[in-house]
Amino acid sequence: MTSESTQDYYRRDQSSGITAPNLAKCCSYAEHIVSARGKRDQYTSVSLDPKKIHGFGDKLYRLLREKLPEDGHDLVEHDILLSSLRQIAATGDKADKTRALRALRYATKRKEGLICWRFDICSIETKDIISWTFSKVQTYFVGA
Repeated sequence: MTSESTQDYYRRDQSSGITAPNLAKCCSYAEHIVSARGKRDQYTSVSLDPKKIHGFGDKLYRLLREKLPEDGHDLVEHDILLSSLRQIAATGDKADKTRALRALRYATKRKEGLICWRFDICSIETKDIISWTFSKVQTYFVGA
């Protein structure tokens, strides 16, 4: 059996490349999973199972996960994500619990993990963040 820390993660996206995150917009894991579909925030969703994400784009990409820590980015592994959502569901306020439970269902179904990007955007104008990050995130994925 392969451990999760060595399994590949995938993303479906446009043929032109991976959708760039908006590093200026911060949210929780649960908010990203439940509310941010089609919107951009600081996370990029990936999945352990390319068949579970068929509706997210026409091209399949594989994450080059070994590059993430080298460059200071974090991969929130599927099991860690589920554990975090369970913790919020158990201890959060009513709205957070409800959101975390919904996110837990979605993340489990999609075998989802999250990439938390740590690019330094201090010198980038807000209006240019998304276009700047587009070229940066492409180097972390390869067509599968």
